[in-house]
Amino acid sequence: MEERNFLNEEKYKRSEKTITFVAVLILIVGLCVGGFLIYRGIAKPGTAKVEKLQKELLAKKADLESKGVEYNSWAKYTDGEEYELKIITDALDPSFDNCAFDEYKNNAITKEYCAARNATGEFASTSQIMIGAFICIATLMISGFVLTFAKQRKILAFQAQSAMPVAKEGVEEIAPSLGKAAKEISKGVKDGFKE
Repeated sequence: MEERNFLNEEKYKRSEKTITFVAVLILIVGLCVGGFLIYRGIAKPGTAKVEKLQKELLAKKADLESKGVEYNSWAKYTDGEEYELKIITDALDPSFDNCAFDEYKNNAITKEYCAARNATGEFASTSQIMIGAFICIATLMISGFVLTFAKQRKILAFQAQSAMPVAKEGVEEIAPSLGKAAKEISKGVKDGFKE
């Protein structure tokens, strides 16, 4: 009959190493993903595309102005080149984000510029930074929990070792008092029986 030993030190150490490896792997992957998102939120790598499209719109605006078209903030869809100049000028206006509105996002002239600008805007970068930070914090918590689970035996041993000297010292100090009290109690009980 073969012996089946489920609880041995070798299997425990193998399991501990595997769980520790998984915890470290979770930590590395999570920090890489979260760090990359934070980097993308801070670096705003799409700004070169926005600048290129902005130059193209400025060139088209200059072309329209050289034809004698004047800016009219009340221009309608049917006004042709006046409306194109209005759309371009408003989309390029740094004081107000017109690219948030459908008129500019869906217009054939400013559609690509507005899409690139919205992708690199403050909201996009802030959300990437927040998601990246959340992933990093969650990763730290999960890997810490898994690592604590793997090292639970050592943690319990440490707690016992740190508490034992205090308990031993307390027992050593209390033992003489308890011995005296026990003697007094037994003496009182004996005296009570004699009476």
